[in-house]
Amino acid sequence: MQQSTNRQFLIKVQMFSDLSDPDLDILLNIVVERSYRKGEVIFHAEDSGSVLFILKSGTVKISISDGKGKEDILKIVSSGDFFGEMSMLDDQHRSATVTAMEKCSALIIQRELFIDFIKKYPQIPLKMLATLCRRFRKTDEKIASLRFADAYGKVAKAILDIADENGIRKENGIEISHMLSRQDLADIAGVTRETATRILIEFQKSGCIKVKGKTISILNEATLRRELF
Repeated sequence: MQQSTNRQFLIKVQMFSDLSDPDLDILLNIVVERSYRKGEVIFHAEDSGSVLFILKSGTVKISISDGKGKEDILKIVSSGDFFGEMSMLDDQHRSATVTAMEKCSALIIQRELFIDFIKKYPQIPLKMLATLCRRFRKTDEKIASLRFADAYGKVAKAILDIADENGIRKENGIEISHMLSRQDLADIAGVTRETATRILIEFQKSGCIKVKGKTISILNEATLRRELF
């Protein structure tokens, strides 16, 4: 039953979408499923790592710390995405910390098993590379935003980036509902929690977003994007 569920999940993961049924059988034999509690650290920056994680359910945050308690969230990862690939590929230490934002489950693959697997399927590393390139572009954009944008632009970009990766399009706009706290949003935007909260209130007053609990709905994307310039 569990293997059948994992098969249905992996078919929908872009990285493995071209695999035949026999190929999926081989993949299913090398994955192991693990669960994580809300708030549990899956791994820390500088940990040794030789495992690839494919998030099956839930949401995790990838972050770095300055050692003084200041956290910078680099990315929010949701179901169907992968993480831990850098250490898995180069066998070096983890470059960031990954924490479960809610109850999560992930399929994990050991480095040696995955390397043997992708030797037979060259399309998989190519798809991984495309995803990594998109992430690097996003990182470059974030660095530029943190250097040059004002606080409004930083918060607007954080909301739009999260929506682009994890938002759900509905009739009245794009909904982001991934257990993000005000502090999480502030850490992504590179501003203080107080500043992020104040700007959210002003964006809501202007009618470009709606905030309800930890859910943010983008009602007017064009207006929000104007804050980037």
